Amino acid sequence: MNLPALSELLNLPGSDHQYNPSSLSTDMTGAVNDSEILTLFLNKSAARSNETLRRYEREILRFSAWLYQDIGASYKEVRLKHLQMYLHHIQNLPDRWLEQGVLPGQPERILFKASIKPGKSTDQVIDVLSSFFSFLEKNRYTLGNPAVSLIRSGEKLARGTSTIRFFHEEEWQHLLNCLELQTQSEHVSKSESARTRYIIMLGYSLGLRESEMTEHSCNDIHPGIEGGYFLSILGKGRKRRQLPLNNKLIEEIRAFRHSVQCEGLSGDNFPLAPRTRRIQGKIGGLSSRGLRFWWQSFMDFCASESDNSQQATRFKVMPFHALRHTALTHLARHMKIEDLAIFAGHDSINTTSQYYHTEAKRLKQMTETHFL
Repeated sequence: MNLPALSELLNLPGSDHQYNPSSLSTDMTGAVNDSEILTLFLNKSAARSNETLRRYEREILRFSAWLYQDIGASYKEVRLKHLQMYLHHIQNLPDRWLEQGVLPGQPERILFKASIKPGKSTDQVIDVLSSFFSFLEKNRYTLGNPAVSLIRSGEKLARGTSTIRFFHEEEWQHLLNCLELQTQSEHVSKSESARTRYIIMLGYSLGLRESEMTEHSCNDIHPGIEGGYFLSILGKGRKRRQLPLNNKLIEEIRAFRHSVQCEGLSGDNFPLAPRTRRIQGKIGGLSSRGLRFWWQSFMDFCASESDNSQQATRFKVMPFHALRHTALTHLARHMKIEDLAIFAGHDSINTTSQYYHTEAKRLKQMTETHFL
């Protein structure tokens, strides 16, 4: 864990906020200041996944900068009112927080690109703060968790207003048509259209999360005991699952690898989500941010090829996770919920049950004759 100390980032005295050594009699971590406890928390987060570490480091650093600079308090001094003030702050950011120079230790770093929207975006910040202060409380660094009473509004805000994160049948067919249209477009190279098909084929066929796409390679493809191949995924919560590769997917992987002078199916670090450019002769993998940028580019292409303005608008805001959601929705039509839970990497079938929803088309057919 190479995170710079808070004292370096925020231009504080080297010890940050020192506390009475007698407090160590109840503190289970041995941390004597906020820098040390933050490092311990992020080390724990890193054990889950690189994406989790990146997200937690970003949110806690933002919060710490605000806490020290605008409030002049330490983690032990945080109360519910401070967290409510912080949520108002991130939703109504002063101009200086959108520019460089907020962190003296990293003067070129910009902490925020824009104010955080109320609803799900704010709820994600609350989730990180809750996890952080739960860690502090559990290890007796603080007394109580001030984040436990924060009110989440995402669920209420989502009713009738947010994007349904899977592709309806007409939208899915349009997406598939756009994969073919890309091969004929003058503005999209053949190599890019092939890469797009390869990534989408992998993501959809295996129902992969964004972090699973970016953190695995063909080295994770292994031959099965009874023939065939499977992809070994270390997913959310550091849970391992084995996903079988069907013949069509194996053909797609082989064909794309061959197009970039890589033979075979596995045995190397060829990424599941490759970049377009080679670095020192090797093809590197996309970061999570790079994957989102690539996905947005393809969604914009799908939107530009649609004659339906409402459909085009939905494509422009559809996240990469919609590919996984669509895949699991389609699989739910012919898989038992227990099997789909294993395939998706869910701890509980309650999570899996959301994919067993009746399509609007079927509802329309079943209610066609339901009237007075």
